[in-house]
Amino acid sequence: MIPVLLLLVSVILFRIAPSFGGPEAVRSMAGWSPLMALALCGAAFFPRRWALAIGLAAVVVPHFIINSVQGYPMWDAYLPTLAFSVLAVSALGASVGKKAPVAVFAGASLLSTVLFHLVSNTVSFFMEPAYAPTLAGWLQCQTTGLPGYPPTWLFSLKQLAGDLLFTVSFVTLVRRPLSTVSPSTVPVQA
Repeated sequence: MIPVLLLLVSVILFRIAPSFGGPEAVRSMAGWSPLMALALCGAAFFPRRWALAIGLAAVVVPHFIINSVQGYPMWDAYLPTLAFSVLAVSALGASVGKKAPVAVFAGASLLSTVLFHLVSNTVSFFMEPAYAPTLAGWLQCQTTGLPGYPPTWLFSLKQLAGDLLFTVSFVTLVRRPLSTVSPSTVPVQA
């Protein structure tokens, strides 16, 4: 239960807290989120009835809080995109399973980052009129993004680092022994 609480606190700290720090805090923390790690590892380790609910709650609740704080509309095309990405990554986590080696989780985490990058930036390409409706515009959306903003590849690089860090940390926390005292070393009382 403690790893679940730590991951949920991480979601709050890394997704919501920067919104209260203003635009510079949001830009510097963009991409550092345990959301995909929660979706991936949650589907592998949590009971099935909780896995999707926790992942979707981690998407919906911060989305509404962040949009409220920043003055954005509560509903936009990015919410279903994010929910779809979390569900796809959850399906990946369920297929990986809780007994997979850490390296398999790391590979799945890499795959989830690439999936999120492609899907979310493709939605941005169709939603943002500043992108030319051409293959070159789509490539710009996937790499450099719009002028005046950090490049999209930089966001995804930070997301990759965060996804790997949170995924490996979560798997390690869940698999660690509850106690370092083994039953064979405990003295027997007469």
